[in-house]
Amino acid sequence: MAKLADAITVSIGGEAIELRPSLRFAIRIERRPGSFAGLLREIMDGSLTATCEIIRDHADIPMLETRILDNGLDALREPLVRYVLALTGMDEPEAANDNGSKAKGKSQPFSEYLSGLYKIGTGWLGWTPQDTLNATPAEIMLAHDGRMSMLKAIFGGTDDKTDKPQSDISLDEKFRGVFGGFGTKIVQRRA
Repeated sequence: MAKLADAITVSIGGEAIELRPSLRFAIRIERRPGSFAGLLREIMDGSLTATCEIIRDHADIPMLETRILDNGLDALREPLVRYVLALTGMDEPEAANDNGSKAKGKSQPFSEYLSGLYKIGTGWLGWTPQDTLNATPAEIMLAHDGRMSMLKAIFGGTDDKTDKPQSDISLDEKFRGVFGGFGTKIVQRRA
């Protein structure tokens, strides 16, 4: 199950800035060259340009580059990575395949996944386009789950999850897609 995104706050020159991982920004990041994986790579490499690109979406700060350099890029790396991962709508790792089995589902480009979330928000949930674009991917998925539960309570239905019009991409496949360019691999913890 998706979890609502925690508030992601960064401090630039003593000013706290909340980075809200809304669908609007997820669509914009997906369309940029390199998409999510490219942006993550730039953040990990300490790119001032990538850092400014994210923060400018959320605050208008004069002389942003200078203030970030005064603050230090390393302090911003962890919250920016969490922000980009929240934009993808990824669940927490412990929720993925507890039984160790490989998830069933087909691969889907992030552009289709994000447009599917938009369709859920404006179609299934009846939200305005503005409300849908301002919601986080996790909020859209949880609201959809709530709507489906309500409809099942009213009209009856099965408890299987086969009727969900959400992404068929497993969490492992999402991580592989995002982190594939880094050459990383998933390591399971030993109990």
